[in-house]
Amino acid sequence: MARPAAAQPNMECGHRHHRCRTACRPGCRGLCRLDPAAQSPHHIPRLLLLNMRGLYSIGIALAWWLLRAASAFGHRKARLAVRGRHGWMARIQAAKATAIATGKTGRWLHVHCASVGEYEQAAPLLDALAAQAPNRPILLTFFSPSGREAITESAADHIDYLPWDGASETRRFAVLLDPEDTVLIKYELWPNLLRALGQHGTRIHLVAARFDRGRHPMNGWGWWVRQHLATLDSLHVQDAASQSTLAEFGLSCSVTGDPRADRVLQALDRPMHPVVQETLQRIEAWKGERQLLLIGSGWPGEWDALRIARENWPAGWAFVMVPHDITGASVDAWCSEADVVRTSECASGAFQEATGLVLDQMGCLRDAYRLADLAIVGGGWRAGVHNTLEPAAHGLPVAVGPKAEGFREIAGLHDAGALTIHLHPGGLADWIAEWTRTEHEVQRREAGQAAKAWVLAHRGAADRIVSALLAKS
Repeated sequence: MARPAAAQPNMECGHRHHRCRTACRPGCRGLCRLDPAAQSPHHIPRLLLLNMRGLYSIGIALAWWLLRAASAFGHRKARLAVRGRHGWMARIQAAKATAIATGKTGRWLHVHCASVGEYEQAAPLLDALAAQAPNRPILLTFFSPSGREAITESAADHIDYLPWDGASETRRFAVLLDPEDTVLIKYELWPNLLRALGQHGTRIHLVAARFDRGRHPMNGWGWWVRQHLATLDSLHVQDAASQSTLAEFGLSCSVTGDPRADRVLQALDRPMHPVVQETLQRIEAWKGERQLLLIGSGWPGEWDALRIARENWPAGWAFVMVPHDITGASVDAWCSEADVVRTSECASGAFQEATGLVLDQMGCLRDAYRLADLAIVGGGWRAGVHNTLEPAAHGLPVAVGPKAEGFREIAGLHDAGALTIHLHPGGLADWIAEWTRTEHEVQRREAGQAAKAWVLAHRGAADRIVSALLAKS
């Protein structure tokens, strides 16, 4: 008996793996009518998807209610998040009118970040989009107040909060803005936003993403997120390891890199803000002929290492601690020591004769690295190490604490001999003692050159991503 012909993949389905064989409703982007006969372990019945959608809608509504309650009780960030979203429709309508008046008549580009950290990846993309598609206006949105309130200048034509991820709000957003492309940074997959934009016909892209085998959503609990990944028009990841992990679940992507390398290299050539420049000039004058150890985004763990090292502090060296939280009680304790001075308390005149400074003024860290000879990046004894690309771009050897897992740039800089990881503050103190010795000058220089070379080797991600996005237009 002749074997029946194999069912053909439904090429209209939004799934990148093409295993669905039933027709999808228009605009469903592959999330409806998954064929049970074609299911792999990564396919989920439609009933479960509908239940998840309903549970999510209840959860997101409850979250909005709780946020409003927190705002009413005076929580600062909650109040900013709630009030910042009021009037978003009028603001976007005004932004559209302004774009037309200035000759930008193309379809809107929408770029969305969670917060200020993701903006470091988005900024070079925005610059490239503005340069390569000058007739298309750009909307930049944030989820978090820490992003929206911090970013006031950008290559985008309008900056705003992303509307809350309710079904009706996201539908109104899609219709009002009418974007041709939405670019989501790293992990920003909001289900109702994806559904509304998909039904509206917007192309949706996730860029600068990173996925680890066994970590959510690349584990047994991440199936619903993976279903949404399957609906994207393009998926751009930072490295081949992420591509391999996605392939295990039948998801395809492009390896285009991490735009943060472009961001830190661009910052080297940008003029400093006058206030920042004045502060750093005073620090440079205080430093004089001494060499400088700079601790960026420091926490108590890094200060503990510094305290140990100061018991036998090397001649010819000074230090600057830039706290992650400039108003915390820890900073008060640090500055109570006799030879440590706050820069904010020396707004005029010269600094006191001191071994170290606490730089407690916002916006100075990135440019302060240019004064340094060695760098420690904080966070390794907290939730995770902060930005190591900034000191590396300045050609500095870097040391960090133990919570460095999952940071591709840390692994790369470590392999290049430019970064060391320390399990305990005592080990970091030993590193300070060793690397500040005169006989290690050549070693410091070679490690710094390796750091700068690693960053330079990973530039170009922004242009690769933008070229791919605009090629679809």
